[in-house]
Amino acid sequence: KQWYQRRVRGEMLRLLAVCGLLTITFSLNIGGNDESTYESALKEQGFSKEDVELFIQEYRDAHESQEVSDEEAAASVYWHVTRGYVECEMFKKKEYGYHGKRDCTGCLKPKLFSEICAECECPPMEGVGITGCGFVARRMLGANWAVTSIDTSDKERGQTEAYWRLFRYINKGNNRGARIAKSAYVITRWFLNDEFQVESGQMALYIPSAFQAKPPSPADDKVTVEAWGDAVLYNRAFGGDITNNPEAIDKH
Repeated sequence: KQWYQRRVRGEMLRLLAVCGLLTITFSLNIGGNDESTYESALKEQGFSKEDVELFIQEYRDAHESQEVSDEEAAASVYWHVTRGYVECEMFKKKEYGYHGKRDCTGCLKPKLFSEICAECECPPMEGVGITGCGFVARRMLGANWAVTSIDTSDKERGQTEAYWRLFRYINKGNNRGARIAKSAYVITRWFLNDEFQVESGQMALYIPSAFQAKPPSPADDKVTVEAWGDAVLYNRAFGGDITNNPEAIDKH
Protein backbone atom coordinates (compact mmCIF):
# COMPACT_ATOMS: atom_id res chain seq x y z
CA LYS A 1 0.00 0.00 0.00
CA GLN A 2 2.78 2.44 0.88
CA TRP A 3 4.57 1.61 -2.38
CA TYR A 4 1.32 2.22 -4.27
CA GLN A 5 0.79 5.57 -2.55
CA ARG A 6 4.33 6.69 -3.42
CA ARG A 7 3.74 5.60 -7.02
CA VAL A 8 0.47 7.53 -7.23
CA ARG A 9 2.11 10.67 -5.84
CA GLY A 10 4.88 10.31 -8.40
CA GLU A 11 2.38 9.97 -11.24
CA MET A 12 0.53 13.06 -10.08
CA LEU A 13 3.71 15.12 -10.28
CA ARG A 14 4.24 14.12 -13.91
CA LEU A 15 1.37 16.20 -15.27
CA LEU A 16 1.94 19.90 -15.90
CA ALA A 17 -1.01 21.97 -17.10
CA VAL A 18 -0.92 25.52 -18.47
CA CYS A 19 -4.29 27.30 -18.47
CA GLY A 20 -5.28 30.16 -20.74
CA LEU A 21 -7.87 31.42 -23.20
CA LEU A 22 -8.46 30.40 -26.80
CA THR A 23 -9.60 33.71 -28.23
CA ILE A 24 -8.92 36.05 -31.07
CA THR A 25 -6.20 37.63 -28.89
CA PHE A 26 -4.56 34.22 -28.38
CA SER A 27 -4.29 33.96 -32.16
CA LEU A 28 -2.65 37.37 -32.68
CA ASN A 29 0.82 35.82 -32.47
CA ILE A 30 -0.27 32.44 -33.84
CA GLY A 31 -1.58 34.05 -37.00
CA GLY A 32 0.88 36.91 -37.15
CA ASN A 33 1.30 40.32 -35.55
CA ASP A 34 -0.36 42.25 -38.35
CA GLU A 35 -3.79 42.09 -39.87
CA SER A 36 -2.75 41.00 -43.36
CA THR A 37 -0.67 38.07 -42.05
CA TYR A 38 -3.50 36.96 -39.80
CA GLU A 39 -5.99 37.22 -42.68
CA SER A 40 -3.73 35.07 -44.86
CA ALA A 41 -3.50 32.46 -42.09
CA LEU A 42 -7.30 32.32 -41.82
CA LYS A 43 -7.64 31.84 -45.57
CA GLU A 44 -5.04 29.07 -45.49
CA GLN A 45 -7.17 27.34 -42.87
CA GLY A 46 -10.06 27.28 -45.35
CA PHE A 47 -12.47 29.69 -43.66
CA SER A 48 -15.15 31.29 -45.81
CA LYS A 49 -15.02 34.94 -46.86
CA GLU A 50 -17.78 35.79 -44.38
CA ASP A 51 -15.99 34.06 -41.51
CA VAL A 52 -12.68 35.73 -42.34
CA GLU A 53 -14.37 39.15 -42.29
CA LEU A 54 -15.89 38.32 -38.90
CA PHE A 55 -12.55 37.20 -37.43
CA ILE A 56 -10.75 40.25 -38.81
CA GLN A 57 -13.29 42.54 -37.15
CA GLU A 58 -12.77 40.69 -33.87
CA TYR A 59 -9.01 41.04 -34.43
CA ARG A 60 -9.41 44.81 -34.69
CA ASP A 61 -11.61 44.90 -31.57
CA ALA A 62 -9.00 42.86 -29.69
CA HIS A 63 -6.25 45.30 -30.68
CA GLU A 64 -8.30 48.20 -29.36
CA SER A 65 -8.90 46.41 -26.05
CA GLN A 66 -5.16 45.79 -25.66
CA GLU A 67 -4.37 49.50 -25.60
CA VAL A 68 -4.61 49.35 -21.80
CA SER A 69 -1.60 47.36 -20.58
CA ASP A 70 -1.78 44.54 -18.08
CA GLU A 71 0.15 46.65 -15.59
CA GLU A 72 -2.26 49.58 -15.88
CA ALA A 73 -5.29 47.29 -15.58
CA ALA A 74 -3.91 45.68 -12.42
CA ALA A 75 -2.27 48.79 -10.95
CA SER A 76 -4.74 49.09 -8.06
CA VAL A 77 -4.63 45.38 -7.16
CA TYR A 78 -2.00 43.82 -4.93
CA TRP A 79 0.23 41.08 -6.35
CA HIS A 80 -1.02 38.45 -3.89
CA VAL A 81 -4.60 39.20 -4.95
CA THR A 82 -3.89 38.77 -8.65
CA ARG A 83 -2.04 35.52 -7.96
CA GLY A 84 -4.59 34.21 -5.48
CA TYR A 85 -1.89 33.38 -2.92
CA VAL A 86 1.10 34.86 -1.06
CA GLU A 87 4.42 34.10 -2.77
CA CYS A 88 7.08 32.08 -0.92
CA GLU A 89 10.10 34.08 0.22
CA MET A 90 12.46 31.81 -1.75
CA PHE A 91 10.64 32.63 -5.00
CA LYS A 92 10.42 36.39 -4.55
CA LYS A 93 12.53 38.59 -6.81
CA LYS A 94 15.51 40.18 -5.10
CA GLU A 95 15.31 43.89 -4.33
CA TYR A 96 18.24 46.24 -4.24
CA GLY A 97 19.05 49.95 -3.99
CA TYR A 98 17.54 52.78 -1.94
CA HIS A 99 14.14 52.51 -3.62
CA GLY A 100 14.01 48.72 -3.39
CA LYS A 101 14.09 48.20 -7.14
CA ARG A 102 13.32 44.63 -8.15
CA ASP A 103 15.81 42.47 -9.99
CA CYS A 104 13.15 41.70 -12.55
CA THR A 105 12.87 42.68 -16.20
CA GLY A 106 9.43 42.98 -17.75
CA CYS A 107 7.53 41.45 -14.83
CA LEU A 108 3.77 41.57 -15.34
CA LYS A 109 1.05 40.92 -12.82
CA PRO A 110 -1.13 37.90 -13.54
CA LYS A 111 -4.69 38.62 -14.58
CA LEU A 112 -7.33 38.15 -11.89
CA PHE A 113 -9.04 34.78 -12.21
CA SER A 114 -12.39 36.56 -12.08
CA GLU A 115 -11.36 38.68 -15.09
CA ILE A 116 -10.39 35.59 -17.06
CA CYS A 117 -13.78 34.04 -16.36
CA ALA A 118 -15.47 37.30 -17.38
CA GLU A 119 -13.89 36.97 -20.85
CA CYS A 120 -14.98 33.39 -21.33
CA GLU A 121 -16.93 30.70 -19.53
CA CYS A 122 -14.56 28.90 -17.17
CA PRO A 123 -15.11 25.31 -16.11
CA PRO A 124 -16.88 25.08 -12.74
CA MET A 125 -14.42 25.40 -9.87
CA GLU A 126 -14.70 25.26 -6.10
CA GLY A 127 -12.32 25.85 -3.24
CA VAL A 128 -10.88 22.89 -1.35
CA GLY A 129 -9.48 24.70 1.68
CA ILE A 130 -5.88 23.93 0.68
CA THR A 131 -3.43 26.78 0.34
CA GLY A 132 0.12 27.73 1.19
CA CYS A 133 2.87 30.07 0.11
CA GLY A 134 3.37 29.82 -3.64
CA PHE A 135 0.15 28.07 -4.65
CA VAL A 136 -3.60 27.83 -4.35
CA ALA A 137 -5.67 24.68 -4.90
CA ARG A 138 -9.03 24.48 -6.63
CA ARG A 139 -11.27 21.55 -7.54
CA MET A 140 -12.26 21.62 -11.20
CA LEU A 141 -15.56 19.80 -11.52
CA GLY A 142 -16.16 17.15 -14.17
CA ALA A 143 -17.22 18.32 -17.63
CA ASN A 144 -16.90 17.68 -21.36
CA TRP A 145 -13.77 18.93 -23.12
CA ALA A 146 -12.65 19.03 -26.76
CA VAL A 147 -9.15 17.53 -26.84
CA THR A 148 -6.38 17.28 -29.43
CA SER A 149 -2.79 16.01 -29.26
CA ILE A 150 0.31 18.22 -29.52
CA ASP A 151 3.27 17.08 -31.58
CA THR A 152 6.07 17.50 -29.02
CA SER A 153 8.87 16.96 -31.54
CA ASP A 154 8.41 20.66 -32.36
CA LYS A 155 6.45 22.34 -29.55
CA GLU A 156 5.87 25.64 -31.34
CA ARG A 157 4.57 24.02 -34.51
CA GLY A 158 2.68 21.39 -32.51
CA GLN A 159 0.86 23.98 -30.41
CA THR A 160 0.04 26.06 -33.49
CA GLU A 161 -1.52 23.07 -35.26
CA ALA A 162 -3.42 22.07 -32.12
CA TYR A 163 -4.68 25.64 -31.72
CA TRP A 164 -6.11 25.75 -35.25
CA ARG A 165 -7.83 22.39 -34.82
CA LEU A 166 -9.66 23.64 -31.72
CA PHE A 167 -10.29 27.04 -33.29
CA ARG A 168 -12.00 25.36 -36.24
CA TYR A 169 -14.03 23.14 -33.90
CA ILE A 170 -15.61 26.08 -32.06
CA ASN A 171 -16.08 27.95 -35.34
CA LYS A 172 -18.42 25.66 -37.29
CA GLY A 173 -15.97 22.76 -37.55
CA ASN A 174 -18.49 20.37 -36.06
CA ASN A 175 -21.46 18.25 -37.16
CA ARG A 176 -23.92 21.07 -36.39
CA GLY A 177 -21.99 23.83 -38.13
CA ALA A 178 -22.34 25.79 -34.89
CA ARG A 179 -20.18 28.59 -33.60
CA ILE A 180 -19.74 27.20 -30.12
CA ALA A 181 -17.98 30.20 -28.57
CA LYS A 182 -16.15 33.38 -29.42
CA SER A 183 -13.61 32.56 -26.71
CA ALA A 184 -12.98 29.46 -24.66
CA TYR A 185 -11.04 28.29 -21.61
CA VAL A 186 -8.08 26.14 -22.64
CA ILE A 187 -5.72 23.84 -20.76
CA THR A 188 -2.44 22.70 -22.30
CA ARG A 189 -1.34 19.47 -20.62
CA TRP A 190 2.25 18.23 -20.70
CA PHE A 191 2.94 14.65 -19.63
CA LEU A 192 6.41 14.08 -18.15
CA ASN A 193 8.62 11.00 -18.06
CA ASP A 194 10.71 9.72 -15.13
CA GLU A 195 13.28 12.47 -15.76
CA PHE A 196 10.48 15.08 -15.79
CA GLN A 197 11.01 15.80 -19.48
CA VAL A 198 7.99 16.36 -21.72
CA GLU A 199 7.12 13.20 -23.64
CA SER A 200 3.61 14.06 -24.86
CA GLY A 201 1.08 16.88 -24.77
CA GLN A 202 -2.57 17.80 -25.28
CA MET A 203 -4.52 20.99 -25.78
CA ALA A 204 -8.05 20.86 -24.38
CA LEU A 205 -10.93 23.30 -24.64
CA TYR A 206 -13.76 23.54 -22.12
CA ILE A 207 -17.07 23.18 -23.93
CA PRO A 208 -19.43 25.97 -22.77
CA SER A 209 -22.54 25.09 -20.74
CA ALA A 210 -24.88 25.72 -23.70
CA PHE A 211 -23.31 22.69 -25.41
CA GLN A 212 -22.25 20.62 -22.38
CA ALA A 213 -25.18 18.20 -22.36
CA LYS A 214 -24.78 17.25 -26.02
CA PRO A 215 -21.47 18.53 -27.40
CA PRO A 216 -21.25 18.77 -31.20
CA SER A 217 -19.06 16.09 -32.80
CA PRO A 218 -15.78 17.47 -34.22
CA ALA A 219 -15.39 17.43 -38.00
CA ASP A 220 -11.65 16.79 -37.57
CA ASP A 221 -10.86 13.23 -36.46
CA LYS A 222 -7.82 14.58 -34.58
CA VAL A 223 -10.21 16.32 -32.16
CA THR A 224 -12.22 14.26 -29.69
CA VAL A 225 -14.79 15.08 -27.03
CA GLU A 226 -13.82 13.63 -23.64
CA ALA A 227 -15.69 13.56 -20.32
CA TRP A 228 -13.23 14.51 -17.57
CA GLY A 229 -13.95 13.78 -13.93
CA ASP A 230 -13.29 16.06 -10.98
CA ALA A 231 -9.66 17.05 -10.51
CA VAL A 232 -7.81 19.08 -7.88
CA LEU A 233 -5.48 21.62 -9.51
CA TYR A 234 -2.52 23.14 -7.66
CA ASN A 235 -2.11 26.54 -9.28
CA ARG A 236 0.75 28.99 -9.71
CA ALA A 237 0.27 32.13 -11.76
CA PHE A 238 2.57 34.09 -14.07
CA GLY A 239 1.94 37.31 -15.92
CA GLY A 240 2.14 38.31 -19.56
CA ASP A 241 0.54 37.01 -22.74
CA ILE A 242 2.85 34.05 -23.38
CA THR A 243 0.34 31.23 -23.79
CA ASN A 244 1.75 30.45 -27.24
CA ASN A 245 5.43 30.85 -26.28
CA PRO A 246 6.83 27.38 -25.45
CA GLU A 247 10.21 28.72 -24.28
CA ALA A 248 8.63 31.13 -21.81
CA ILE A 249 6.28 28.42 -20.50
CA ASP A 250 9.21 26.02 -20.02
CA LYS A 251 11.04 28.74 -18.06
CA HIS A 252 8.10 29.25 -15.71
